[in-house]
Amino acid sequence: MLLNMYADFTSAIPLEERLVLIAQNGFDGVMLGFSEDYCHTQYELAHNAGLTVENVHSPFDRMNALWNKCSDSAFIYTRTADCIRVCASNNVDKVIIHPTDGLIPPKVSVFGMRNFDGLISTAANYGVKLLFENIQLPSFLDVLFDKFGVSENVGFCYDVGHENCFTKGEDCLSKYPSLLEALHIHDNDGISDGHMIPFDGSIDYESFLDKLKRIGYEGAFSLELYMNKSPLYKDTAPDEFVRRAKQAADRLSEMYGRGD
Repeated sequence: MLLNMYADFTSAIPLEERLVLIAQNGFDGVMLGFSEDYCHTQYELAHNAGLTVENVHSPFDRMNALWNKCSDSAFIYTRTADCIRVCASNNVDKVIIHPTDGLIPPKVSVFGMRNFDGLISTAANYGVKLLFENIQLPSFLDVLFDKFGVSENVGFCYDVGHENCFTKGEDCLSKYPSLLEALHIHDNDGISDGHMIPFDGSIDYESFLDKLKRIGYEGAFSLELYMNKSPLYKDTAPDEFVRRAKQAADRLSEMYGRGD
C-alpha cells in the first residue's frame, strides 16, 4: 500500500522543506496543488526529494463559473485546461477536479456540460484522467458521471472527510465503486472541514476501510491534511505534524491489510 501526503499542508515553510519532511518520514509520494509559485517547478522538486507524484489538485475556487456564464468563466476554464497540460508535460496522469464551489448550487446548464466535455476532451488529448471529487453538492457527480462516466479519462476521487462534515449518509464511496481512482483521507469533527490527522476527529475509519475492502480498492492511501484548519495543531511544529501523519497512515494501512 503506497502512502502519500498532500504537499501543501502548511505555508509556514517553503515547499522544498515540506517535501523533505514528507520523504524523511517515510511517505512514498505526494499530492500537489497548482499554485502560481510552484506550478511549473514542483514536480522536479518532488522527484529530487525521492517522492512520486500521485496526482495534482486543480484550483477549485469559482468552479461554479463553469456552469453559469459570467466574467470568470473563460478564466476558470483556461486555468483548469492549463493545469491538465502542465501535468501532462510533467508525466502526471491524474488531476483532481471539484465539480462545483460552495453550498449554493449552480444551474445544470448546456453551457456547463460543454465546458466539462471540453476539459475531458483536453484530458484525453494529453493522456490525463480527471478525477471528480465529492464536496458539498455530490448530486453534481451524478450529473457528470451519468454523462461522462464511460470515458476512459474520467474517474472518482473519494474524500472521506468531506462526506463526514458535508453530506453524512450520502455514501458516495459505495455509489461509484467502478470509477474510484484516488482517496483524500483526513478527519474532522463532523461539522467543520478541519482536514485533521486521521483518528483526531470523529470519522469511523473501520467502516470506511470495510467499504474499501468490499470495493477491492488497491490504490494509494493519500492524506490531504492542513495544519491551519483546526486549532488542534496551533502549537505543533511542521516536522511533528508530518511525523504524526505518517503514524496515522501506517495505522490505516495496517488495519486495511489485516482485515480489522
